[in-house]
Amino acid sequence: MPRPQLRLSSLIFLLVAAMVVLSLGLALWLFTAQLSETLERSQARRVTDLAQTLADRPRVREALLARRSGPTDGTIPGAPELQTRIDGLRQRLGVDFIVIMDERAIRLTHPDPSRVGRRFRGGDEGRALAGEVYHSRARGTLGTSIRGFAPVRDGGGDVIGAVAVGVTLDSLGTLLAANRQNVIIGVLLLMVLSALGASWLARFIKRVLLGLEPYQITRLVEERQAMLASVHEGILAVDRQARLTLVNPTARRLLARANLGPPPLGEAVADYLPFSGLPEVLAGEGETLDHELDLNGQVVLANRLPILHRGQVIGAIATFRDKSEINALAEQLTGVSRYAEALRAATHEFKNQRHVMLGLAQMGELDRLRGYLSELMDHHVTPGAALVADIEDPVLAGFLLGKRSEARERDLELEIIIESPLPVPAETEQVHDLVTVLGNLLGNAFDAVEGRDVRRVTLTMSWAEGQLDLHVQDTGGGIAPGVRERLFEPGVSTKGAGRGLGLNAVRERVQAGGGSLATYSEAGLGTLFEVELPYPAATHNDAGEG
Repeated sequence: MPRPQLRLSSLIFLLVAAMVVLSLGLALWLFTAQLSETLERSQARRVTDLAQTLADRPRVREALLARRSGPTDGTIPGAPELQTRIDGLRQRLGVDFIVIMDERAIRLTHPDPSRVGRRFRGGDEGRALAGEVYHSRARGTLGTSIRGFAPVRDGGGDVIGAVAVGVTLDSLGTLLAANRQNVIIGVLLLMVLSALGASWLARFIKRVLLGLEPYQITRLVEERQAMLASVHEGILAVDRQARLTLVNPTARRLLARANLGPPPLGEAVADYLPFSGLPEVLAGEGETLDHELDLNGQVVLANRLPILHRGQVIGAIATFRDKSEINALAEQLTGVSRYAEALRAATHEFKNQRHVMLGLAQMGELDRLRGYLSELMDHHVTPGAALVADIEDPVLAGFLLGKRSEARERDLELEIIIESPLPVPAETEQVHDLVTVLGNLLGNAFDAVEGRDVRRVTLTMSWAEGQLDLHVQDTGGGIAPGVRERLFEPGVSTKGAGRGLGLNAVRERVQAGGGSLATYSEAGLGTLFEVELPYPAATHNDAGEG
């Protein structure tokens, strides 16, 4: 059973809340320690100042002088009155004790009257009796306390006693607890606000991530990488500032083949590929499809589209593919289409011939059957065999035989003149080019002679020194001058909507192969297409590899 995964929002909330609680807890501890130290330091200064102030009072000095010159039986003259005054002062000042002692550390005053006349406890009074002002921490009869000491001097400057003012740590704890309570309330309030902020942050991050959990994002990234590596199209993506953010492996190969160097991610696409068109897409010019782009002589077909998020353009993407690959696919499709068309015509013609032979056989007309078969041999098989004998490439030979069958089916006359034997080409792609060119030219010629009194199409082929010459002439109605000027543009045709792509494909194949194309036409007298194509012959080894 798979372990349940914590949701991203819950994880973020818990992490942020834990960090805030730990941070505030540590801050509270540090603040409390600092507050305790500060409070002790301030109380130490206070009690020391109070001790100095009391030590300078005449009544205190007089009491100590009276104690020095008083009776030796241990009684303290004026002690009750002094005790009352000092105790009232202690309560008003908010300290725990004020002790006046003589030079032998015998108390003259104390919060507990029963301790008057006894020796001061703590062991830290010696420096005051030696004439020093200071503060200390020591344990006395009231517990551990912060004490301030000041010496009391007579008119001659001699130390005749000391004053000790102190506050116990228990009293400081009460003050500290009051301050700590305010701090704790503030910290708890900050924790609540932090928890609310963590919850808001979790929801915000979840919204930015389109509601996806981390494991879902991981899977999407892995799928994206696999998809980008598997597609045959090159992909470039830029951000809102037209900086490159994505280049898939196919794009890197195509760009390297065009000698453009590795694309620098994070740099402006205009600096690397000035004619990419992606900045224009970001500027709001919209998408462009199947646009030809020249990459240092390598022609590619590019599609450019904006990347939208909630209706806003956040980037642009371009996909492109080598046009030669597209052309090869188109040529294969054209060749298959032409082959299928030729086979259909041949099958239809053979079906009719079979019906004739079957009928003659059923009627017992054996002599007429022999004559019909001889006629088929003379008019179809023998010329076809001669045509195949002059064309060494079987694909081209089969294609032309199929076109002859199509012409007979359409009640047209197709004359094929092979002025010199045609060898097998050095590259098989040249056969596809030739099939595309011949298929479109002969198809247009067949359409042109439909409905004419003389329905004749003539194909003349000759080869010499790696050069192939083709002439396709028909007896159609010719091409009007206005159409002739735009004949090879896509969509231009005399046959209505949805046509006009064949001659454009012919021109592209001829130009791609380094050949030339010329057209001669006159109204009422037909049309002549002349094509010259480089057609190097295969060597003996090349011809035997298949």
